[in-house]
Amino acid sequence: MKKRIALLLILTMLLTALLTACAGTEETTVTETETVTETGTETEQITETEAETETETEAETEPEDTETTVELSLPENSVEPSNETAIQLLEFCSGYNEKSTAVLLNNAGFEILFAKNYDKPYSDTSHTCAYTVAKGKYIGKSIYIIVIRGTSGGEWYSNFDFAPSHDNDTKYAECFYMAAQDIYLSVKEIFDEDPGSYKVVCGHSRGAAASNLLGVTLDNAYDKSKTYVYTFATPNTVRGEEAEKDKEDPEKKYNNIFNYINPADTVAYVPLEAHGFSRAGIDIMLGSEDKKSDIIKAVESLSSIAPDIKSYYEDKHSLTGKGLSDDGMSVFDVLKLLAAMFAADLQNVDLSKFANMSPESDLYSAMRVLSEFSDTSKLLQIGSEHAVSTYMRLICALSQPEQ
Repeated sequence: MKKRIALLLILTMLLTALLTACAGTEETTVTETETVTETGTETEQITETEAETETETEAETEPEDTETTVELSLPENSVEPSNETAIQLLEFCSGYNEKSTAVLLNNAGFEILFAKNYDKPYSDTSHTCAYTVAKGKYIGKSIYIIVIRGTSGGEWYSNFDFAPSHDNDTKYAECFYMAAQDIYLSVKEIFDEDPGSYKVVCGHSRGAAASNLLGVTLDNAYDKSKTYVYTFATPNTVRGEEAEKDKEDPEKKYNNIFNYINPADTVAYVPLEAHGFSRAGIDIMLGSEDKKSDIIKAVESLSSIAPDIKSYYEDKHSLTGKGLSDDGMSVFDVLKLLAAMFAADLQNVDLSKFANMSPESDLYSAMRVLSEFSDTSKLLQIGSEHAVSTYMRLICALSQPEQ
């Protein structure tokens, strides 16, 4: 029994390291710059004729508004990725809590409009994200930025509940899609009243997934040329028709959405590709695919236990023997238990079912594969590959000229 309980604790430590959004807290002081260019021309021409008549002409040109109050560099074309922009936006994502995010945005010249969901109770399992919306002026136009936070508290339940419908034909990772729609509804009236504005969206981890799908919605509703979406450590978000549309139709492709991915980051591989999931937009890989670790391959192998979305939720695997059993647990049931641990929702943590777990159990064999990675240094390495600071380092390296 001690070995079985130890195995469960090892799995808990492992998934914590795999999925925790390690938010960096580096502070960058940004000097606010203000450029005001006013153009005014007055032309007066006097022509004398032989009849000594005089004609005076004046032409006045209205000043062109090119005022910029925010410290943010955007490429002229939203479909051209900019590592400089990515670095600036990832810095905003490092705030993690409401106050720190506000400080970072204020220092860059943005005015905070509102922030939501940072105070969600840990027991709140709703499919929402914490986010901040701010406004400034960029080249004479309004600019809005939405910074979406990574996982915290009860959001662990939502992360694992990626398809509440249990629908094998779903087009989205529904947990992230619902969070994205919640944000969209909060800004829709503002954007509708200011259609010519610039719109910038960014997020890390869970916030990256919501950013990715919010970008899809904004592209379908507004001018894509003024919509900029940058995501970091992004889980998979779309599947089926929506994923194929992005790959095959250049006119509908969300090619202003840029997903910066560390190939060694396990979070970027869930929900599983074996269940049909991928990302909207363009992936920018921060290194070679051969960085894909054995632990990532082990996570992907879970599809053999739950080959589709419906089975992930509904197939109850026996804990005392091989195969399915009405009193067993689904993969989702196990992950809900782990979510309660991560969220410190201890009233929903019940380990008694694992006391008599048999090596014959389908779930046991999966846990055994994962338990091979119990070495502390490996676990820390897995977690560090997901950190904001790691993504910052990799993007900065990508931006350096080759020697």
